[in-house]
Amino acid sequence: MATDETLSKVPRKTRLIAFLTLAAIKVFSFTYRLRVVGHPQHLLGLVGRGDSVVVACWHNRMFYFATYIYRYLLRNRFKLAMMSSDSKDGEIGATIGKYAGAKVVRGSSSRRGASGLRGLYRAIVKDKHSIIILPDGSKGPVYEAKVGVAALAKMTGKPILPVSCWASDYWRIRSWDRMIFPKPFSRIMITVGDLIEVPRRADDEQLEVYRQRVQVELDALGRAAEEPFKKVCKRI
Repeated sequence: MATDETLSKVPRKTRLIAFLTLAAIKVFSFTYRLRVVGHPQHLLGLVGRGDSVVVACWHNRMFYFATYIYRYLLRNRFKLAMMSSDSKDGEIGATIGKYAGAKVVRGSSSRRGASGLRGLYRAIVKDKHSIIILPDGSKGPVYEAKVGVAALAKMTGKPILPVSCWASDYWRIRSWDRMIFPKPFSRIMITVGDLIEVPRRADDEQLEVYRQRVQVELDALGRAAEEPFKKVCKRI
């Protein structure tokens, strides 16, 4: 695991891809029409209260949520950390995060990715950052939550905040999860679930129950985010 490596150590090609991607996110973000539904008080209150949470979002919907992160969180100096895998794709994501001002922890969110979980623990407990974790990353299967998100909530004593997103128009990237990138001027729906508290004394069997709860919640939020745009398509 590597934590917050200096950008000078990152290959030039990776830095260029990350820089251009972040530039696109910044420019496009001002053309999007965002709507937050569900339990927005949890998301909207992050900046003001300074509370730490474990935000969970599917891997291929990260660019949707990145728009909200840039417009409303990082620009308000919100303390945010993100996990990025040790893969090549993960290095691009990590570099984007660093350019945007987020703290980056390299590693895995699975139970076996102990070093990654330790890095996230330090970020959320000692440094008081909120964490964004992609439960089905870094290589899937897509839309299948790993138990690491529940384990992290148990370790830190911080609640999980499930979030999903969808857009009226988007591109698909050729990747294992068919990453989605919203097109300029599209409407974006962000659906926010309720907080999921994982007891500090939860055993492995209970952690699996909470993993399944995160799975069910993210699936439901995803359907809720997509539904308004399906109705529009049916009317046309």
